[in-house]
Amino acid sequence: MTTKPLRLCLVGSGVSRSPSPMMHQAAMQSSGVEGTYVIRDLAPQDVDAFIAELRDGRYTGCNVTTPYKSVMAARCDHLEGDAESLGVVNTITVRGGRLLGVTTDSDGFELALSEGSMWPRQGATALVLGAGGAAAAVALALTRVPLLRLRIAARRDDAAADLVKRLRGSGDIATVPWDRDAIAATSRHSAIVVNATPVGLDSLPFDPRSVPRACSIVDLRYRPRPVDVVAAAIESGHRASDGLEMLLQQGLLSFQIWTGKIAPAGAVRNALLRAVET
Repeated sequence: MTTKPLRLCLVGSGVSRSPSPMMHQAAMQSSGVEGTYVIRDLAPQDVDAFIAELRDGRYTGCNVTTPYKSVMAARCDHLEGDAESLGVVNTITVRGGRLLGVTTDSDGFELALSEGSMWPRQGATALVLGAGGAAAAVALALTRVPLLRLRIAARRDDAAADLVKRLRGSGDIATVPWDRDAIAATSRHSAIVVNATPVGLDSLPFDPRSVPRACSIVDLRYRPRPVDVVAAAIESGHRASDGLEMLLQQGLLSFQIWTGKIAPAGAVRNALLRAVET
């Protein structure tokens, strides 16, 4: 789709150690695409200046992560698909000074779980912990499972309720209070529990060791490896996964949007693993 060298970046806060540059450099190299991918660690007051840089053509596009997924969505000229539904973006393409936003997180999550045979079956119950941009993408992906019962618990009740409203019309969706008893009661009947918060076992009102082994456990964090929630889940006999495969899959989809090319997953996965282990 493009013959000019790509100029890409990751926009977020506290992202200096992100493995995304190594992942996307591997995607470019293995696909014969010229370009660069850098990190832009922005303070909130710098977002508007960065938007101006995008519109001026300094970058071909960018990935967006915490805490700017909704902030950047509001500044895009056009949102498509899941981004329009949720009001969040993780991928922006610049075309003639216009910013086109999408999110590949929902599809990336579904692909990651399908790769690991952890995708819930029809009629299951799923519990998502968190209500931010990543949680919204995960929740939207899970609503695609026929007859799924989706429950959302977040530290802020209003954030969980707002996410339920954004998913309205997608099926049986409700909030669960952010307390240990309520979450334990829900998780005991869940086919999958997803931690989409930035916190671990010592701060979560959830312990994977207290739920039936048939329940799969996913933690979207991927550092340090193994993530404590995942380690505890595996120790107690659960199928469990961190967020690294989702990071890979959403990144491959972003790369395809920018270039029209499908990067070889194996080569990009190896680069991602090396980046996380350094």
